[in-house]
Amino acid sequence: MTEPSLRGSLWLHDTDLRRYRPLTASTRADVLVVGAGMTGLLTAARLADNGLDVVVVDAGPVGGRNTALSTGNLYAPVSRMADLVARWGGDTATRVVQWRQQAVRSIESLVHRYDLRCGFQRVTMQYGVQERSRDATAAFERELQAYQRVGLSCDHRQSGLPFALGHAFQIPDQAQLDPAAFCQELAQHLVGRVRVHDWTQIVDIDAAAGIARTPDCSIRARHFVLATHSPAGFNLVQAEMEVYREYAVAVPVRDMPAPGIHWIADRQRSLRGVRGTDGRHWLVLVGETHRTGETPATDPAQRLIVDAQRNFRVEGEPMCWSAQQFRSADQLPYIGGSAHDNVWVATGYGPDGLTWAGVAARMIAEGIQGSSNEMDDVLSPMRFTPVRSAAGWLRTNATVARHMVGDRLAAVSAGTAQTLAPGCGALLAVDGKRTAVYRDDAGTLHAMSPLCPHLKCVVQWNGHERTWDCPCHGSRFSATGQLLEGPARQGLTPQTL
Repeated sequence: MTEPSLRGSLWLHDTDLRRYRPLTASTRADVLVVGAGMTGLLTAARLADNGLDVVVVDAGPVGGRNTALSTGNLYAPVSRMADLVARWGGDTATRVVQWRQQAVRSIESLVHRYDLRCGFQRVTMQYGVQERSRDATAAFERELQAYQRVGLSCDHRQSGLPFALGHAFQIPDQAQLDPAAFCQELAQHLVGRVRVHDWTQIVDIDAAAGIARTPDCSIRARHFVLATHSPAGFNLVQAEMEVYREYAVAVPVRDMPAPGIHWIADRQRSLRGVRGTDGRHWLVLVGETHRTGETPATDPAQRLIVDAQRNFRVEGEPMCWSAQQFRSADQLPYIGGSAHDNVWVATGYGPDGLTWAGVAARMIAEGIQGSSNEMDDVLSPMRFTPVRSAAGWLRTNATVARHMVGDRLAAVSAGTAQTLAPGCGALLAVDGKRTAVYRDDAGTLHAMSPLCPHLKCVVQWNGHERTWDCPCHGSRFSATGQLLEGPARQGLTPQTL
């Protein structure tokens, strides 16, 4: 079993996460931004430029959560462009691509403005398929037509990989960076204009009263920006998002792929090369997904490692990690104002998150300033798109119903706490009651309620990452029950054995 210490990204390995002072005294601000990843920091930068008093808090390290688990790729198109055009039409899809292009340019502008040392570079994106079968060729042609329909320049050639593609095209002027380094560098340059506090958890927001609370103090603000990947607590958008884990490996190799984003569509693989801070060449390979809380017995990262060994000359041990994806029902994220006029939401990015963060920062900053734009209705968290959302909404809520009812009726593991091996967890019957039990490497047993505090779904053990994962809305907890990511606001309730 892979040790939890190894489930960190290459970016986290290469970046020293600077500590900021946790918030311990009550304060006031024009805007409270909850979440210090790419979305939160880009939004704070825009608001500060407009003269607003901004506080940014994060329950963990700055830029050290889902942003640091991403690919570091910035690109104008979205995954499954043909589906986007079919659902929303060519005109809306074109506007989406244009806004994402503008978002990449705004991120590049910040890099140059502050001289951010984050490895930003403009690169080509290559879209290809390995197979030449009728189905693969037809799917490739649909994507190519969609890319061309939204105005993207497609060059019919392939390059930069040690294996041949059946079909491929390239689009210029996309970008890559080290996402953890970007956040660390940007936060340091914002200090003085923006108050940044890490390891500060918001446990409640009373939007009507304009107050947010931590365990130790409170923050009064006119506006609240929830840049937390999924809004904490109860929010209607949670009923419209499917939650997945996607896996990644970084493998030291003799020869990297050519600079650029390489997307192998029929294999569901994304590749890029990285020169590490240690001077070594790394292949970052992303793919393999499953619903959160439905972890397969075999570590999906192992399939990525096999792919890397098949196609590249591997020269060392891999790093493995995974990241959370919240996929909206109609393929576009939820960005903008919520049911409360002073609460702003950004979620549902799917696999295309870093660029959406730039879009969200612009839309939310303009909204707080009272401006409107052409994307407000399209991306609004309050939008109603029953035709475009029907299939996704049905899948999401069927999954929730299946786990809400089925997991409560399912049999617990046949073993006992005494037979649980070190580093393992299981749902066990303790005194006739279903209990989540984990034995740490020192042999100590930890018991907790198996019910997610969010909506009381039964959490499931993820042995590859040593976490308890909720299959309903994606909350995740450490092996001993501490909250890792929401929408739950608190950890699993401890119990005695």
